[in-house]
Amino acid sequence: MVGLIEQLRENQEKFTSAQRKLAKFLLENLEKVAFMSTSTLARMAGVSEATVIRFSQLVGYKGFPELKEALREIVLRRLDTSKRLSDYIKTEEGDHILLKILKKEKAILDLLIETASVNDFEKVVDAIEKAKRIFIISHRSVYAIGYYLSFYLNLLGYQNFLLKGKELSYELLSSSKEGDLAIAITFPRYSAETVELFSFAVQRNIETIAITDDYLSPIASKASYVLSVPTDFISFVDSLTAPMSLINAIIVALSLKKPEEYKARLENLEKIWKSKNIYWQEKIKEAEEDEK
Repeated sequence: MVGLIEQLRENQEKFTSAQRKLAKFLLENLEKVAFMSTSTLARMAGVSEATVIRFSQLVGYKGFPELKEALREIVLRRLDTSKRLSDYIKTEEGDHILLKILKKEKAILDLLIETASVNDFEKVVDAIEKAKRIFIISHRSVYAIGYYLSFYLNLLGYQNFLLKGKELSYELLSSSKEGDLAIAITFPRYSAETVELFSFAVQRNIETIAITDDYLSPIASKASYVLSVPTDFISFVDSLTAPMSLINAIIVALSLKKPEEYKARLENLEKIWKSKNIYWQEKIKEAEEDEK
């Protein structure tokens, strides 16, 4: 795989101008390209899809999917957290760290806008809406996303289980039946526990949704539905801005399916929260006293 990078860097004179442009884009955006489709890469690199295909063959692959798999292997090798931190320290320069991180997050969101499939998104929202029970599988750093999704599904009245702990997770999944749905969320470096639990859910013959970085992900090929979300890492930290934005879109889309029903439910919950002092109300009380 190191040979591939060397080939891209050292054989520039053998490439056409369009191929040199593509090679330069590959080298400067390795992590992003490893998760792009042929059409997305062509558009963002400013070349034709035919150029992408011919270039892939020129460097020794049958097509771009094979080249992309080679690039993914290189990227995944770089995902050791300590190495990521040391590499970042070596290259850290330029903008203030705050601006640098925000710009990188924005670039990832821009890529999501470029690659998002409205059709796939609608299928996923419909599947969640129709599900009798929902099992959410997300571990390691993306556990926070699973918790967030579970929290808002609860507000909307969807019966769901956020799986925690290997033994209890298998017990819960073993109770799944027709009409239930499993949602797995994982990104490089893929959680082994998430992959294993998702495989078990697939064996239960229930519908499954994979929210992951690419169709080459270890959970994508097994899923009923796939939402591909570009992601990246910043130093040793995983960037979850794009996945979280996607989850927000799913939650809002679900709320619009039955707006009056969900509005009534949320109004009822507001009364409960107020009576049980779930949220801090000092400012509200002060405002009420001022009105008097």
